[in-house]
Amino acid sequence: MLAVAFMLLPVLFGIVELSGLIHVWIGQQSAAAIGARVAGERGEDDGVVRDQIGVELRAAGLDPAHVQVTITPAYARWGQPITVRLISRQHLAIPFLFSRDVTLSSSYVGRGEVNH
Repeated sequence: MLAVAFMLLPVLFGIVELSGLIHVWIGQQSAAAIGARVAGERGEDDGVVRDQIGVELRAAGLDPAHVQVTITPAYARWGQPITVRLISRQHLAIPFLFSRDVTLSSSYVGRGEVNH
């Protein structure tokens, strides 16, 4: 019985750790989607877009200082794509098995809605 408990303990910790990573990834996905939408509306990478991404990250319980934000191109004309990419590094540790850093990447593409 004790051996079974020691075998199932890493499985339990693995489920908890992976659910935490999925939570972070879903929060990043949401922030990237909102960022792409706002960037498309504004047609550029500016403070308003980055502030909105920060608000969405904080709403998901994430620290914006630990998330790299890339918006390309800096200006988009009517109908041109504008891409928002968020990258963060998270630590995954499952006792008795392994520990490593994982890179989570989220990307969304919006279309420019402003004719500069």
